Amino acid sequence: MKPGDTWTLKADYNLQSNDLDPGWKQFLQQHAFARFQCSQCWHMWHSAQVNILFHMHLDRKQRRGQVKMKIFRQECKKCLVPKLELPEFSQENVERVLENLMLKIRGKCYREAISPNNLSKIIVEAQIMGPHDSSHCEACQLGICYVKYEAQAPANTFFRAVSLFPRSFPAHEEWSEAEMGSSRNVGSSCDWRRCCCYICCLVIFLAVLIFVLLYLKTK
Repeated sequence: MKPGDTWTLKADYNLQSNDLDPGWKQFLQQHAFARFQCSQCWHMWHSAQVNILFHMHLDRKQRRGQVKMKIFRQECKKCLVPKLELPEFSQENVERVLENLMLKIRGKCYREAISPNNLSKIIVEAQIMGPHDSSHCEACQLGICYVKYEAQAPANTFFRAVSLFPRSFPAHEEWSEAEMGSSRNVGSSCDWRRCCCYICCLVIFLAVLIFVLLYLKTK
């Protein structure tokens, strides 16, 4: 649409919502669907409440545009000390997010009349069970994520994981049945070890309690 201008896109995890330098515009893509996998226990989950923050600026004299992007992460709820994990998106949803970004650039930087109805809806590609877990959502912790419940969708939908920004966020192109089975086995093993740890702690607590009671009785 604007062949005379050159635009660049890069990741910037220092971006803050509504904290803009002069001349910069903001676009927050909400309700994006993605898959997460814990790097510690390999637990996997899906979310339809992934947020992506974009800051954009057009230098009209230089005919250059810049877009800075921050993808908000989520934590694994099965780990005792969870880490924030980056999401993986399907190719189709990557394209839809970038289409929405392009429309926002045309509206905010080139002053074109863009209707909200022109924005592409993100496809929910797997079944989401239960409400959105705000306590493990980075965007919720920063007061950016407002939706309380994740959308429902049919299960057994093919999901091909890619990255919105491949050089910064590498993602597996495909997940075979063998890999999925291996992930489930690792997750089961972690659950078994965690259960054993809880039982050992309980036994030690009871042993100390019995010792204290016997000691007081002899007194």
